[in-house]
Amino acid sequence: MVNAAIMYGFNEPLRVESVRLKAPRPDEVVVKIAASGVCHSDLSILRGYFPIPPPLVLGHEGAGVVEEVGKEVTDLKPGDHVVISFVANCGACAYCVAGEHHLCVAGTRVMGGNAGTFEKDGVEIGRLTGVGSFAERTLVRATAAIKIRDDVPFDRACLVGCGVTTGVGAAINTARVTPGQTVAVFGCGGVGLNVVQGAALAGARRIVAVDVVEQKLAWARDFGATDTVHAKEAGNVPDAIRGLTDGLGVDVAFEVIGAPEVMLQAFQSLKRGGKAVIVGIAPTGAGLTVPAGMLPNEGKSIVGSLYGSANVRRDFPRWLDLYMQKKLKIDELVSRRIRLDQVNDALAALERGEVKRSVIVF
Repeated sequence: MVNAAIMYGFNEPLRVESVRLKAPRPDEVVVKIAASGVCHSDLSILRGYFPIPPPLVLGHEGAGVVEEVGKEVTDLKPGDHVVISFVANCGACAYCVAGEHHLCVAGTRVMGGNAGTFEKDGVEIGRLTGVGSFAERTLVRATAAIKIRDDVPFDRACLVGCGVTTGVGAAINTARVTPGQTVAVFGCGGVGLNVVQGAALAGARRIVAVDVVEQKLAWARDFGATDTVHAKEAGNVPDAIRGLTDGLGVDVAFEVIGAPEVMLQAFQSLKRGGKAVIVGIAPTGAGLTVPAGMLPNEGKSIVGSLYGSANVRRDFPRWLDLYMQKKLKIDELVSRRIRLDQVNDALAALERGEVKRSVIVF
C-alpha cells in the first residue's frame, strides 16, 4: 500500500489516501518517488480545463529510485536514480526514429492518464500523464524513467521532469534562439522563468519578460530578463515591446500562459521574420485568430512547443550537468518544500501566484 493524493472530482481538494499499487507490466518499472514538483498543469487538470476524468493521482514532475523492473526491461535496475518523463516514447515509430521523441504517438496516448495503476476498494485509479508522482510509489513505462547521475538532489532533479525541460527546451530546442537575438516571454511562472533562462543560456541580447504580477517580473530579472513589461500598466503590450527593441519587435516571442488573447499579443510583438512559440496549453476548444496576411507578407510564423521539443535521454542529463556546473538555475525555482498532505495548500499558493514551485519531499 502507498499514500497518494487523489483527485476524485474537479475543483475538489485532493484526498491523501492509502491505495494499492498494481504489479508492473513487462515494460514498466516501479519508482519510489523521492520528490515531486507541483506544476500549474496539475492545477489546470483539477480546475477541469482539460477533460481528464477522475479518479486520478495527479503529479507529473517526479524523481526517485527504481525499486522493481518488468521482465522485458534491460536498461534499468533497482537502485537507479531516475527522473520521470511525462511523455514516454516507443523508440520505433517514425517520430522516434527521426529523433522527435516528444511527438511519439504511443507516448501521447498515455498522457491523459490510464486506469489500472492504483486501486482502492475495487475502484481503479489512473495516473496523470502516465506518471502520477503525487504518490510514494508509482508505475511508469521504462522508456519514461530516465537514468540520471546519483549526486543530484532529488528535490531539484524532479523539476527537470517538466518545468525546466518545457521552458529551457522551448528556447534551445524549439525556437533555437541564437546569440544576439531579441526575445519576449509572456508569462513568468515556473515554466516561463525557464524560458527566460533558456534564452539567456542561448545568448539572447534582450529578453523582455511580460506578466501582470510584479513579483513574477522580479523573478524574471533574477533569471536573466533584461527588461520587463507589466501587462496591466503598459496599455498596448506589443507597442511597449517595440519601444524596447528599436521599434522593430522581437525575433522570438514565447507564450507560456495558454491564453489565446496573449498568443495574439505575442504574435503582434514580432519583428518581420519573427517566430511566435506557443508553450502554454489553451483550454479545450479555444481558438486563435491572427492576421493571415502577416504570415507571408512579413515572413512571420507560429509554432507549438510540446515538452520543449525534448529528447529526454539527451536533455535530462544535459540540464542536470549544467545545473551541477552552476550554469542553470534550479535551486532558485524551489519556493517551498512540503509534505504530501500539504499539496492542496501548494496548489492554492500556485493559483495565487505566490510560488515558483512547491516541491513535495517524500
